[in-house]
Formats: sequence, C-alpha cells, structure tokens
Amino acid sequence: MTWLRIVGALLGVLSTSSSLALTPLPESSLTFFSGEWIGTGADDVFCFMRLGTDGTGTVLVGRASGDWLGAYIRWRNQRQRLELIEAVPLAADPHRRLMPLSGLSLSSGINKTIQLKLNKNAPVCELLLRSNVHRREDQAGSLLDIPATSRKTNGGK
Repeated sequence: MTWLRIVGALLGVLSTSSSLALTPLPESSLTFFSGEWIGTGADDVFCFMRLGTDGTGTVLVGRASGDWLGAYIRWRNQRQRLELIEAVPLAADPHRRLMPLSGLSLSSGINKTIQLKLNKNAPVCELLLRSNVHRREDQAGSLLDIPATSRKTNGGK
C-alpha cells in the first residue's frame, strides 16, 4: 500500500512540474514588442508605431483631416507589459501636416495588442503587429478564394 502511495505521489509531482513547463514565463526582451504596429480608432483615426529592438520607437496618429501627430518614444518590456519611459513630441512640420503628439500613453492588451491613449482618455487606437494583420488578411483572402462550387449553402443542394 505504501508503495502505491509513493508511486502516486511521484506521478502527481511529475504531472504538476510538466504542466508548469508548458506555460512559458513572462519575458522581458525588447524583441517581444519590437516591430511595426498598426491600428484604427473612432472617427477614422489611424495609428502606426515602429518599435525598435533598442527600446526606441516612433508613434504616428493620423486623423481623418489628413493631419498627423507624432512622437519619438523610449520604452521597455516589463515582463510582457509595455512600459513607456519617455515620449518626445516630433517638431511641427506644416508642409507635411505633421504636429507634435503629447499626452501619449501605451498599455499592453490581451492577445498581444497595444492600446494607445492620449491624455489618459479612452483608447484612441488598438494596435496589432503588422505581420499578424497581414497573416490574418491572407487567411481571410484564402477563404474568399475558394471556388464557387464549394460555397454552396445547405439550401442550394
């Protein structure tokens, strides 16, 4: 009977330790968030952000009017949570319709998204990695490219 208890205890320990190994620990490398991020928001707002592997980046917010707001940023990855260290508004350039972006805050969302806010208000944009957007676009396109014969509904037998 004690032998069965020992085997059961060992199996319990092994199953617990193996399930912990399946969940990766949060990482703090800059490559986790680096890349190009794109997103949209209300009132036809478009957001673009480029995050470098050196902890620097650029944020652009385009309005429906054609005006852009921009800032250079310094950031870090705090255990898979994006943390904004500094935001320096870009200089105004009326010829390019570029204005300084201030009051910027960034926060990590679920499923590797980033929320961009201005002046701590509601999110202006929800951003996704550009490569993920293209991958999902390709998946949607391949579904639409299915030949018409396989798109019959149950009513069109």
